[in-house]
Amino acid sequence: MERQTIQTLIKQCSLGLFDLACAVSGHPHWDLSIPVGVIDARRTKPKLIVTSIGTINSIVRASSTIGSPLMKKFFSLFEKIGLDEALNEMNQGETAAAFTELWQAYREERHQGDAAMWSIEDATDFVLKSREAHADREVACLAILSGDPHRIITFSIPISFLTNPQE
Repeated sequence: MERQTIQTLIKQCSLGLFDLACAVSGHPHWDLSIPVGVIDARRTKPKLIVTSIGTINSIVRASSTIGSPLMKKFFSLFEKIGLDEALNEMNQGETAAAFTELWQAYREERHQGDAAMWSIEDATDFVLKSREAHADREVACLAILSGDPHRIITFSIPISFLTNPQE
């Protein structure tokens, strides 16, 4: 499913990704100024945003709450049993007070604007993946997919694929 989604997004953003691939290939060495692609697919027509890896968190906000074990447990429950049941279950037991505080902080983060959010750990992983992608002559990208909450998937695309005409 995600592979097909990524392929569709690459086709829809092919012109911008060509330019991005050319820009990345102009960087002989990886550093924090390497451009990366962010495909915002939360609306009908996906939008490619190019930013440097060093400023990725200006496009996708790093959350201090998402990566916590309690929130990971909540998100897992949310996928299985839905929002109301997950909240009900998390608000019981010895971790209820800690979860309530964390949930409030998460809600405040979510309401600070339209920017997508990911954990600090996810942001760090993407920076490291961009370094590996550059070493492999690939362009590092991420896609923000619609949903509540939205989903973020990361991937890389060979520069040669983006710069050679497809038959």
